[in-house]
Amino acid sequence: MSHRFEITERVQFSETDMAGIVHFSNFYRYMERAEHGFFRSLGLSVIDPAHHGHERVGWPRVHASCEFFLPLFFEDEVRIELLVEEVRSKVIRYLFRFWRMDSELAAEGRVTAACVRKDPTTGKMKAVSIPDRIRHKVEAAPASLLAAVRPKGPPNNSLR
Repeated sequence: MSHRFEITERVQFSETDMAGIVHFSNFYRYMERAEHGFFRSLGLSVIDPAHHGHERVGWPRVHASCEFFLPLFFEDEVRIELLVEEVRSKVIRYLFRFWRMDSELAAEGRVTAACVRKDPTTGKMKAVSIPDRIRHKVEAAPASLLAAVRPKGPPNNSLR
């Protein structure tokens, strides 16, 4: 079972705003890439093909948030840490930490994804229990890893 995953990304020019800082919306894209990598590391995909007698499930977001502490700039490398914060019968909640390569915490985000199945008749999505083939591979991280981490000292409002 797994509760932690990391990827490293390099900030692309197209991800920055007029001030050269990563635009806030890209943090959500980074979180999604980390989640996809996490699923791949488990031999799964967020696009769950219907095969081997299993019905297809999907993972729409029911909550997403991000708190920003330090800016990221073009060509910065950032380590994105995914921690499984909670696994319930129909929901997985993730905690993401964005670490600059100087080991400072740049941002922290959360995503809650519900496990759903599309009704073949109505086409509507309905929350369903996480299938065992997925549930048996994912567990909540230990409390020691989930403990609050905050940047050292006063907030850094300087932009380099």
